[in-house]
Amino acid sequence: MQPMIFILAALATFRISRMIADEEGPWAIFLKLRNAYPGVNWFGRGLECIMCLSFWVAIPIACYIDWSWTTPLTWLALSAVTVLLREWKNKR
Repeated sequence: MQPMIFILAALATFRISRMIADEEGPWAIFLKLRNAYPGVNWFGRGLECIMCLSFWVAIPIACYIDWSWTTPLTWLALSAVTVLLREWKNKR
């Protein structure tokens, strides 16, 4: 896998996770989704947590960019980049 592909996939993972967890989205679709499942169970809490979302969002992206024996490593690395970007953003 090329480094540029991984960087783009990591940024896409971060962006998608952040959209679902923090933003309204077009026609308030993400807000409606979060409101439909308030944080009373694991699914609702997971929709409000960017770190939780990045774990699940990274799966299809990792499978798309790297379908081999290293896919689980790519999956975890994509999620880890999202966590690192979130921590960096919160410290600023």
